[in-house]
Amino acid sequence: MASHLRIQEKCDLVIALTHMRLAEDMQVADATTTGNSRVDLLLGGHDHEVVRRLNGDTNTNSATIEQGCNNADITVDGLIRDTEGDIRIIKSGTDWRGLSLVRMMVQRDEDGTANISTVYLRQWSNIGTAPVPSSGSLSQISQMLGSIHSRVNILVQKPLLHASILLEGRSSVVRSQETNLGNMLADSVRAFYNIEIALFNSGAIRCDQVVGPTIPGNKPLLVKDIINICPFGNSLLVKRVSGRTLVHALENSIGDMHMDGRFLQISGLRVVATWQRTPGNRVLDVFLDLPGTVTHNIEPARMYTVAVPKFIADGFDGYTRFPAEETIIDPEAAITDTDLMLRIFGHNDKPNCDDHAIGAERARAVTIVGHNASDGLPIVNPVTDGRIRFIED
Repeated sequence: MASHLRIQEKCDLVIALTHMRLAEDMQVADATTTGNSRVDLLLGGHDHEVVRRLNGDTNTNSATIEQGCNNADITVDGLIRDTEGDIRIIKSGTDWRGLSLVRMMVQRDEDGTANISTVYLRQWSNIGTAPVPSSGSLSQISQMLGSIHSRVNILVQKPLLHASILLEGRSSVVRSQETNLGNMLADSVRAFYNIEIALFNSGAIRCDQVVGPTIPGNKPLLVKDIINICPFGNSLLVKRVSGRTLVHALENSIGDMHMDGRFLQISGLRVVATWQRTPGNRVLDVFLDLPGTVTHNIEPARMYTVAVPKFIADGFDGYTRFPAEETIIDPEAAITDTDLMLRIFGHNDKPNCDDHAIGAERARAVTIVGHNASDGLPIVNPVTDGRIRFIED
């Protein structure tokens, strides 16, 4: 790609926007240092950390900001010590907490080839705790943002629900094990479509925090809290999937031990697995587990109705077999995860003639356990029940 951009498109510099782990970014950086295939700078994602790596660095731990330095020694009030040089990789954290300000000094060689001679870098690990510089232009920006925020707040500050227990939404947890928030989401999707199985990729759960509890005595969760949990508006498709494809998907879900977003929160299944075996051989047992029915093993040749986010249905994150399976409900007829959550708690209520009204009622029935006496808002109390169990093998 870099060679094509330089030769065919006459680009002087190639800056790659990536979404890989740091180790993979470093492999790319090391393999593209010279010639027409050179990538001048990688601006990375995926790792939810602020990171910088210079040419020749070998530290692949994304929790380390700069190779050879302790984070605490180079960070004060969220501002990281400035650096400069042959910087190859820059990552800027997540959720608008981190920020990178990049300045590049570019020069041309005698043959006219452009290259970056030096990168000057200032980074913040947490802009919320960093001091705000004084400036007239910043004051104008603050006023503009204040006006925008006030209008948006009218839409997202509506009280929506109560949680009687903590809702586990930390990325490090939902991407590695069953959680009560993941169960609530997957159960609501399965109930909405009234099908056998729902799979919900944990990468779509974005709040990265423990939410609640809000009772007794605390403020209810707001519209913005639900949007923080499911911000993407992922279409939830329904497919007819063979048991063989289903088991392949579950193997892919735990094929990586690096807390990937591919890890599935599930409904309608019970899975027994182990981390001790090699990827592709970690799932020991898979059972269909529906209320009021006898639990039995998934049969490889049998077809099951399965709800999945469009991202998975399209084959991303290693779910390569889903695109070939029959689609029952396509994106045009599907509901999104964000809309489903908001409708369950009454924010996006629509007339009963709406195609999704009956499904929303089914989802409410499995999600809401009661209503708060003081404000009438619905209460949720999701639990973990051992539907995903890891054992020593």
